[in-house]
Formats: sequence, structure tokens, C-alpha cells
Amino acid sequence: MDTSQSDCWPTEGDNSSIPMPLSASEEDQLALLLGLDIPALMDADDLDLYNSLPVPLQPEPQTQPPPPPLPPRNSIPRSDADPLETAGCVATNQTVESGNPKEAMSTVPPPVPPRRRPASTNRSDRPLSCDVTNPGNKFSRSNTAPIHNPWTIKLKDTPEGSNERLAAFLSKLRSKYPHTDRTMDTGVVWGRLCPVHPFLSQNAQLTVTVSTPWLPHAIPFPTTERIACCKDGMDLDLYSGILVNRAVQSLIDEIVLLIGVSSGSSSQYLLKLSDSEEFLRNHEILGAYESIQAYLKFKMVVPVRLVLQSTLDSLMSRDDADDTHQFNLNSLLDSYYIFSKSRVRLEDKLSSYSKEVNQLMRSQCGSNVSHIVEVVRNICSLLCGLSIKEVEDAIGQLNRIKPTMLSPSEMCDCETAVIMLHQALVRLLHIFFDNFNSDVRLQEICPSPPTADVNQNIDILQVDLVALYKLQISWLNSFDYFCMSCALMHCGTELCEVGVSENISTVRALDNNIQCNRMIVFPVQIRDLPYESMLMFRLRGSKQGKTPELLCWAVLPLYSNRTLASGTVLLSMSTLIELTDPPTSAVSDGHRQATGVILQVEFSNSHRWKYERPKPLLNSSNSRFFTPPCEELHKKITVVSKRHCLSFLTENEKAFMWGRRHYCNEENSKLHLILGSAPQWQPQDLEEIYTVLEHWFLQRPEEILFLLSDSFQDQNVRRVAVQGLEQLSDAEIEDYLPQLVQALKIEWELDGPLVMFLLDRSVRSIRVAQQLHWLIKDALEDVPYRSWFCKLHAALKYCCGTELRQELEREESLVSLLTQVAEKIRLADKTKRTEVLKREKLKIEDFFKGGVMCRLPLDPAVLVKGVDIDACKIYNSNAAPLAVPFINADSLGRNISVICKTGDNLRQDMVMLQVVRLMDRVWLQEGLDMRMVTYRCLPTGRDQGLVEVVPEAVTLGKIHQEWGLGGTLREDSLEKWFHMWNKTEEDYEEAVMNFLHSCAGWCVATFILGICDRHNDNIMLKHSGHMFHIDFGKIMGNAQKIANIKRDRSPFIFTSEMLHFITGGGQMPQRFHKFVELCCEAYNGIRRRSALILSLLKLMLGAGMPELKDTQDLKYVYNNLRPQDSDLEATEYFTRKISESLSSFPVKINFILHTMAQNSSAKCPEPPKQAQTATQNTNIQEVVIQKYTTHGKELMFEMSVTIEDGFLISEKTFSQFEMIHRELQKHFIKSSLPQFPSRYMSITARSKMSVLNKYLQELFAGPCKGNEFVCSLFLDGPRIATTMRSSKKDSASQTSPQIQLYMSHKDNKLLVMVKHLKNIRLHSGSCPDTYVVTRLLPDPCDLSRKKTRVIRSENPSFNELIEYTDVPSLSGRILELTVKSKKVIIAAINVQLDDSWMETEVWFPLGKSTV
Repeated sequence: MDTSQSDCWPTEGDNSSIPMPLSASEEDQLALLLGLDIPALMDADDLDLYNSLPVPLQPEPQTQPPPPPLPPRNSIPRSDADPLETAGCVATNQTVESGNPKEAMSTVPPPVPPRRRPASTNRSDRPLSCDVTNPGNKFSRSNTAPIHNPWTIKLKDTPEGSNERLAAFLSKLRSKYPHTDRTMDTGVVWGRLCPVHPFLSQNAQLTVTVSTPWLPHAIPFPTTERIACCKDGMDLDLYSGILVNRAVQSLIDEIVLLIGVSSGSSSQYLLKLSDSEEFLRNHEILGAYESIQAYLKFKMVVPVRLVLQSTLDSLMSRDDADDTHQFNLNSLLDSYYIFSKSRVRLEDKLSSYSKEVNQLMRSQCGSNVSHIVEVVRNICSLLCGLSIKEVEDAIGQLNRIKPTMLSPSEMCDCETAVIMLHQALVRLLHIFFDNFNSDVRLQEICPSPPTADVNQNIDILQVDLVALYKLQISWLNSFDYFCMSCALMHCGTELCEVGVSENISTVRALDNNIQCNRMIVFPVQIRDLPYESMLMFRLRGSKQGKTPELLCWAVLPLYSNRTLASGTVLLSMSTLIELTDPPTSAVSDGHRQATGVILQVEFSNSHRWKYERPKPLLNSSNSRFFTPPCEELHKKITVVSKRHCLSFLTENEKAFMWGRRHYCNEENSKLHLILGSAPQWQPQDLEEIYTVLEHWFLQRPEEILFLLSDSFQDQNVRRVAVQGLEQLSDAEIEDYLPQLVQALKIEWELDGPLVMFLLDRSVRSIRVAQQLHWLIKDALEDVPYRSWFCKLHAALKYCCGTELRQELEREESLVSLLTQVAEKIRLADKTKRTEVLKREKLKIEDFFKGGVMCRLPLDPAVLVKGVDIDACKIYNSNAAPLAVPFINADSLGRNISVICKTGDNLRQDMVMLQVVRLMDRVWLQEGLDMRMVTYRCLPTGRDQGLVEVVPEAVTLGKIHQEWGLGGTLREDSLEKWFHMWNKTEEDYEEAVMNFLHSCAGWCVATFILGICDRHNDNIMLKHSGHMFHIDFGKIMGNAQKIANIKRDRSPFIFTSEMLHFITGGGQMPQRFHKFVELCCEAYNGIRRRSALILSLLKLMLGAGMPELKDTQDLKYVYNNLRPQDSDLEATEYFTRKISESLSSFPVKINFILHTMAQNSSAKCPEPPKQAQTATQNTNIQEVVIQKYTTHGKELMFEMSVTIEDGFLISEKTFSQFEMIHRELQKHFIKSSLPQFPSRYMSITARSKMSVLNKYLQELFAGPCKGNEFVCSLFLDGPRIATTMRSSKKDSASQTSPQIQLYMSHKDNKLLVMVKHLKNIRLHSGSCPDTYVVTRLLPDPCDLSRKKTRVIRSENPSFNELIEYTDVPSLSGRILELTVKSKKVIIAAINVQLDDSWMETEVWFPLGKSTV
């Protein structure tokens, strides 16, 4: 068609080129095609298609004068027309011919929008767009109002991103706990409560020192109780310390009374520990606080401050500004997680698009079509290269427009193409912003399909694989084909066969994009799918004849916010290693970043299908729902329930549990085992499942934790579990926080029940808020969940308030600084690490300049104000940990040392210490005080973290080094070391008992958890006798190996050296019996809570720990716990493990090898000053020889022995001094004693007196000063002192032989537990190979004879269980016990069986001959 022809109007009567008017039905079809909402009754002449485009959310235009008139479209230049108009039309044609579209854009005035009606053939009848008779209405800047551009696409800010529901909840949460409510928002750190068995705190006492703002010094507060006792027939009132089983308020009352303050005002005061910023609640029991229990454990004085509540400062509470501040999630997020960096460019391109389209529609010239296409392509490029079919179709139609002036029919086609492009572009932007995290949205609201119940959806699930964008060039060059698979899963289980789309040729790639256009069909109805169903997409690349290689993957929840996935979905595919955990919505959130390979899929968009959860069955009361089982069924259910973990149940056991669910209750089963045994979780199955859930009462934390594991993704189940969490205290929640943070990965929505619960507790507790902050901070290192945790972290920071948020930011700055310094030291050459420390530690000091104070991440109650620079040091280890001693902000508080460690994954250490701490909690609640020492450990990021330093502790390896390489083989090393540190007999005996209890506790803990790499530098001892383990890099039985040989071969570390220390070299064997009993009692106590240990570890399987990652690790702990055994069987089992450990010589070899590897000659630190002072006024402080006299051939030296309250005069010969020195060598480490002078070095008496004085001066400058045993040696003489000490130890052994038995008679079974024997001696005096032979009489056929294993000891511990069946009655039955050694009878006894002997431990005397 000629251009000149298109510029002329047709003549009258010639209708060949005039579009015919559309009928009503055709108009409706066109409107439906174009997606326009056109009123049916509107006159076509009054309806302008150009102005009919919907422009929602636009501000109402102000009243303005009408726009200036414009010439009619395609009009012929007239002589009376305005010169500018004529010139414009001519210029347009000239520009088209010259191919310069920019000039056309600058000279052509905008045309009138096209109309739906056809052009009229009668020029006089055709309405004009302007009144040409009024030449005064011309374009000018003075009378031109802003013209609305209907092609404008505007963006709006969405500060809450796509998390409006979370924002609404957080605002509601703050209003629930307003800052004015000081009962909830106190702003102080309260002490942790750890209730113990009343028996343990019944008579526990402590000493307190009290400080107040108006007193210059702390005053002791030792005595408020009087204990009545009787001695020698006289009643005495003895002063004692403060009893701990009393309320804090009662202590405040007495303190107020003591210092002379009005007693009526005592309720206005609080007690704060001086060692920290920890406050004690007035209504709580003093001994229930964990910190008070620590003071009791180490027998320390408790320093407290009396604080008036109205004068509290440095509070971290919220204020009015915090409560009124609007939630802005994106301002708290890292910019990586939101689409904002391209917004300015996007808005610029959208503006260009609107101008270009507006120019096209007004000029009716297709000269700038290519510009429009280019701008749209640029917009798609900013949207990660994304496009949709509608955009491509519209561009294709637009590209057919000629770059010339358009005829009416061509203009109609152009209008249609532009409208299609505009609507497609708006839809593309909506799709992009709806699928990816962004802080902007379109102002225009996208219409939604009608809402319907998903139960009415009978369609099967279909997924269209549309396209792949931003494929890596290396993939396109390396592979011939791509293969895309899609799996439909629920809780990690595939619901049907995986759909696969193969042979997607890489040749089809265009600009790193591939249009797939494949459909995957799953043969299952949508309404039958569980709400928590997931789609798992995997992209594989394949070459000819090779196995396909996984390139990237993505997951998508089928439902979100109770709505089925619909329309276009975009997923950013991950190139990380595919997760082994079941996919969850939290992982899917990581695919909402507009980065990497992007997958476009399509779902049906006919309706918004809403999901409604089924309700429990009606009329099912608890009495009707539960049926008491018979005894046999009860036993079977109990046996299966003892497996504890769902993964340990076989399919038959699961079917049994679900089939017998109406016979299960809280006494014989576990809820998670029943629910987990349900064969399916389809909507039709949920009524029965929810009915079981509704009738179950969650009693213990382990049941709750199991329901929060990845085995249960159903949100209703998790909601019930969270309701159980609400019954726990803040301290208990803090104990389980690592597991709860991991459980957040399984939440389905950001406002899920567990998320909301933890945020609620964070608002109420600073301790919970701070620990949650650091745990989430560490969880950000789990890359698949990073986006999810980042949003949770932002929500937490919003809830905390400004003060606490700033405090957390200071902690982050301090940790970052410590980590940088520690990393520089670790990476430096070993010879230069000290120089690096000297240079870098000044940066830590600078952090606290200007009065800056900061709380430690390990404990929010610890506030520090500086660093002791001179005390900073580097530990001798491959990781070169940095020890930093911080100065307490309280002048009366102790300084706190922290280790900053890099290069190691500390999550494993944190979890192991947490489990051990909870084991100790279980023991304390059962009345068993194992005197355990644990410490805090907190990972603060990838391979970095902080570790608390336990004061006054040294490694076992350091003790061994006092004797060189042979120290590991000595038996008396511990005994001598503790003698050196404990001055009195009472202190030494207390140290022995502390060691006995703590060693037993750690033996049980390390055995259950399979803690390996137990060399002598991983075992530490406090001077008070408490033993504890460090460094948990090897767990679950994963022992260190040398040349494929295990270094750890014993069940746990209990050596002959430790036995020697406990029993005093064998002189107190009953202590070993006590040790065995403690171990077995502690072991059985943990076994009864096996579910708790397993639930803690189960939730941490996906935490990225190297040696706790799958069910096999969990099975290892289960096998060590042996929950299926009875207490007697477990006692026998663990006693055997003790024997194995004692006889394990490879432990000593391991110690030697490690000592050789360390090659260190460091000595133990000198005793602290407080350890060098005498604890009793009778102990020697100094000894000086004043003169000497001669008695015959003997030379006597007169000594002046100084004690605290005076001095004594005593005489000793040189030989007696030498004998004292030999006795000291038996009780003290040789290197800590001065060398005794030789009698031949000095000839004269004066020279001997001189060298002896020098020896005595050096002797009492060391550990001998104030030592009770040394005092006895010098005052009573070495023979008397040694005899007195030996007589105490031998007193218990001067008894007749005895045997301890525990017997039980149930179900026609007689169980005999042979526990311990003592004082079993041979006539020859040699050590017997003891074993016990039993017979149940009468036994005419001699069929009941049984015997124990052989133990070489005079005081053996057997704990061996002997069982006799078919014993219906005990009447007339006699148990014969014979103790033998190598078939030689040593002692025997006949026990007349009676019910009074049953179910109790009894010592029986043994005769000297056979019965």
C-alpha cells in the first residue's frame, strides 16, 4: 500500500477501506479478548478506547481546563489550519522518509486517541476532536495543564515486603505487652531458675556479703539462723550460714533490718548479684536460682547488692517510640534479600515505555515501535530476563506495525497490540513482584479469580514447565540435553511417581534462556493432597552415553497461606548440594531471590482454591475414645513405645501402634509414635489424627520436641506442640532454644505458631531474646534457610525495642572484633603469633574507650567495661584460641575470661554441653547431685564462636607433665596434686568426693554420647576436685584413628590413676563401691528420660554438625541408652563398662602419645594467693630454726613454728627433717618441693642450721604453707602423723567379709543382684581372684548352680544379675552363696529367703568356711 494513499480520506461512497461497525456480540468478544471492562450500555460514540483503560489507584485529578483542541486524525492539511499543525503533519512524512524518528517525536503533536467506531465518510457529520473555528486555543506553556498518560506504570513502596501478615502480628504482639506494663517489660535480666529436689537444698547454707549505695564497704551477712544440737548432754545454739530454701524477699527483710532501713519499705528493694547484672525475683526461692547453686557447689561467698527498684538504670526496656514505630521489615533486612537495587533503572525504563507508547498512540505513526520493543526488552532484562507468552505475542504483533503513518485499520491493529502489550507487561511485573522478595509493588491492582473451597476441586494436579532463564553458559556448552523432573512429596516421602521431562535440547537456548513448554501430570486429585505437600524440581544435564548430572534444584509448597499455588510461579533454583532433610516452606523462601537460574512454571488459575483443615470427630469424649488395654496388650504397647524415635519403628510396629491407638494413653505410649504411625495424612485421614491429638495431654518436653521435628509438618500438630511449650518457664525454653531454632525450619508460614511463640517470649524475656538472636545469627550460615532466618531475625529485632537492639548491635561489633583478632592470630606463623597478639589486642582495648560497656553474648547478665590487656593469651592448640579476660562493670564483681575460637565448628560443642547440662538437670530433679561442671559455648557464625573459661582449672595433661613423660603412667599423680591444693584434711576429703561424683557423672555422659578423642588435655580438673571434659569434636563413637587403629578403645575414661585417688591407694575400697553405685544410679536416671536425650539430638540432625547428621548417629545413642533393659540389667551392663575402662591400657598409651605430640614443658600455674593462706589458725605459716644444741651424738635444732594466732617451740634432729621431707614427697608433687640438703654438704652445726633454714623458707613459700598435714608432720612428728592418717583410712577395712545383695521376686521369677563384696582376703595375704557361686535350695539335682565373673580384688564390685525362673513362692527356699578364688572357698552364707529381703539392698556377713 502506498504511503500517500494511507494519508488521504476515502471519497464518499467508497467504503472499501472503512472498517464496518462492530455488533454488540463482537464488541463483547473484543472486550473479553482485550481484558477490558466496558459497560454494555455505553454508546460507542461516547466511548474512547484510549481513555477506557483502567487506571486504578491513581489520585483524583484536580479540576483543570480542557486540553487544547487537536486536529482530527489522518486529516488533510488545510489552508485555514494552524501553521504548526500543518507543519507537523508534513514533518512527520518527511521524517519517515528520511528515517529519523527522533525528529518526529520532537515535532509531531500528540494525536487524538483512536475510537472504537469506524471513521465516518461524511466529513461534516464526523465529530471533530477540536474546534478549528477558534484559533485562540493554541498550545502554550501558560494554558496547558498536565495531561494524564494512561500508559503510565507506577510503583509503590511496600516496607513490609510480602509479609503483611507478619507485620500485623508483630504490631499486635507489641500492643499485647505495652512498654508501660513493667511486669512484662522490666528491662532487667532475671536469674535463671533451676528447681532441684527438696532433699538437696534442705540444709544447704551459704554466706552473703551485702553492698548498698549508702555504705562504703560490703558487709558480711553470715548468721541469721540458729541450729539446735546436743553435745555431751548440753543443748547448744550454733551459728550457721543462710539457708537457701527460703524466699528472696525474706532475705531482703533481714538485710533491711540489719542495716537499719524501715522494714515497711523492704518490698521496694531488689537483690542483684555483684558478679553480674542478674536480678533475683523477690517471690522465688533463693536456692532455686542456677547462679546460687553454683556458689553453693564451689562453696563461695555470694556478693549481692541491695538496689532500690526506682533507681534502676541502664534498662533495656522498650519505650513509647518503640510501641508506635511501624514495622518495616525491609529496613531490617540485608539488601541481598530484597529487590531494590534495580528500582531506579526500572522506573526509568517504565517512564520511557509510557512516553514511547503515548507518542505512538498520539502520532499514529509506527516509527517508534522498535523503540517500544527495545524498552520492553530492557524492562524484561531488569526483571532477570523474564518474559511471558502474552508479552512475546504482543511484541510479535507490534513488530508487524509499519514504521509509517498508520491507516485506520492499521491503527486499530496497533491499538490492540499496544493494549495487549500493556496488559501483558503489567501482568509480568505483578508476577515478578509476587514471586520475588521486593520492597515495591505496582499501584495497579491485579484482578483475582473467584475463591472456592479446594474440596470442590476434582482436577488432578498438573504443572506446566514453561521456561528456564539465565542458564549458565558452561552448562549450555557442556551438555547436549537438559532433563527436568518434578516430585510430589510430603514429609520427604514421594506421593506418586516422579514426573520427568527429558530431552530439552540445549540448542534451543536463546540468550541463555530455554522455552520448555512441557507439562507434568500427577495422577492424584488436588483435593486429596495434604496441605504440606511440596513440589521438588530438579534440573539435570546429560551428555551422550553419560549419567545425567544434577545442576540445580528448587522446592515449592503446594499451599501457602491456605491457598493453592496458581498462575505463574517463578523459582530461583539453587546450585547448592541437595538437602537430605525433607523440603519445607523455609527452603522455598530461599528461592524467592531474583538470582541465579530461574524456573517458570504455570498452574491452573481458574480459582483461588482455599484450604480448610478438617475438624476432630464430634462426640468423642476421652472416656469413649480411650479403651483400657488388657495386660498383655499393655506390655506390647509399652515395649514398642520404648523405641522412642519414629525412625526406629518397623512398618509392622507402626501398623500395630496406629491400629491400637484407642488403647494408647500417656502412661503406656508416646503421642509422636502414634501420629507418626498413621499410614497417610490426606485430608480424609486428618479427622481421626486430630481426634487423637485433641485427646492427648502433653506431659513432658520431649513429647513436645518430637512433635516439632521434621517428621511432623502438619501445622495443626505443631500448633498443639506450641501450646505445650507455653506451659514451660523461660529458663526451660532457653534450655531448648537450639532445638527450637532448628524447628523453625519446618514452620510453614512466617507467622507460624512456633515463630509467634518465640517472638512472644522474646518480648517478655531479655535472656530468651538475646540467645535467640545469636542462635538465629548462627543459623544464617545455613545457606538454604538464610532468607527464612533473615526475616525471622528482622522480626526479632523489631520486637526487641531500640535499647535492646542497640545492645545486640554492640555485642555483634565486639564479637566481630574478637573474631578478626583471633583469625589473624590463627593464620599467622606460630613463631609470630605472640607479636600479632601484642599488636591486635590494643584494638580490643580501644573498643571500650569512652566508657563503652557491653554485655557478653554468652550471658546477657554479664556486663563488662574493659579488657585486662596483660592477661590476654593464646592457648597451645592448632586452632590457637584467644583467651580474653574482661573486666566486670561492677567493681565488686569477678572478672570473666572468654575464649574466642575460629576455624572450628562449635555447634557440636554447644549441643553436647547442652545435653550434659540437661542430664545434670535430670539428676538434680531426682535428688542426685553429681556435682557437674559445665560451661557455656556459643557459635556466632561459620566456624567461629565464644567459649566460657572455667576459673582455677587445669588439664590432666598439665598435671602429668610435672613428672615428665612418665607422669601418665604414675598412679599417685592426682593424689599428690590435690594434696598440694587442699590444705586441710577436710578440704582434701571434700575434693575426693567432688571428684568421685563429677567423674561418675561425666563417665555416664561421655558413654551415652559416645564422646571420643579423650586424651589428657581434654580432661580438666578444678582445685576443688571437680572434673569435667572439654572439646567435643569427636562424638557418636567416631574415634580418632592412627594408621586405621582406633585411639579411643575404652567406653569412657576411668583410669587406675583415678581409682587410686578415689580409694586413697586402695585403703578406702568402699569409695569405689560408691562410685559404681553413683554411675549406675545416674545411668538409670538418664535412661528413664531417654526420650528427652533422643528428642534433643533428633532436632539437631539437620544443624550442619559433622558427626550428628543422620539416624545412624541417633541409633548409636539409643543403643548406649538401652531403654528396653530393666534397671537391674542396665546396672549390670554399666558395671561391666566400668571394668572395661579400668583395664584398658590403650588409654595410657593414648595419653603418652598425646603428651609426646604436645612436646611441652609447661608447668602448672602457681597456687593463687587465696590458696596460700591458712584455712585454720593451727596450721603453720612459717618455721625458723633459732638455735641448735648437742645431746650426746645427736644435734638438736630448736624451731620457732609460727601459726596465725601465735608461735610454738619444737625440736627436731636432722634425720627427722629428712624423714619429714620423704613424707612430703609422698603427698606432694616433687617439683613443687625444694631440694632437701645433703647431710654431707655441711660439716659444722651452724652451716647445717643455715641450709635447713633456707630449705624451710623455700618450703613454706610454696604449697606447704598452711597445710594441715604439714603442720602435723612438724608438730607431732612424721611417724605419728602418718599413723594417724593411715588409721583413719584403715578403720573401715578392719571388718569381717560381707556381701551386698539386691533381690526381687515377681512373676514367678527370683532375681538376685550380686552387687559388692568387701574384705575378701586369702590366708596367704595375696589378692584373690574373687567370684561368687549361688544355689537355690532345695536343689537335689544341683541344677541351680550359677556363678559370677572373676574379679581380681579384695573388694570387688560385680553388679551381676542372676535369674531363677519357676519360683512361685519363697517359702522354704534358701539362697546359698559361696565366695571362691581359684576354686578355693573363702567365705559363704545361707540366706533364708523372705519377702522382707526383697526390693532392697542388704549387706550380709560372710562366714569363714563353707556352709
